[in-house]
Amino acid sequence: TKTLLKELGAKFDVVELDQVAGGSEQQDALEDLTGQSTVPNVFVGGKSIGGNSDVRKLHKAGNLEPLLKQSGAL
Repeated sequence: TKTLLKELGAKFDVVELDQVAGGSEQQDALEDLTGQSTVPNVFVGGKSIGGNSDVRKLHKAGNLEPLLKQSGAL
């Protein structure tokens, strides 16, 4: 996912939950918020768009770049 976003030239931040204090609690909170327990959990414009396979599906369908542009990430 990071590679794809870099290739598209998107501006994004990454939080490596296994490398930050309280990462486990943050992951639990993300699961409560999104219903997704796996990582990555990708947010665009403050909204969860899913994980890696979801991002790839959006890209394949031609919907990722417009979403990134709309949010100001491109």
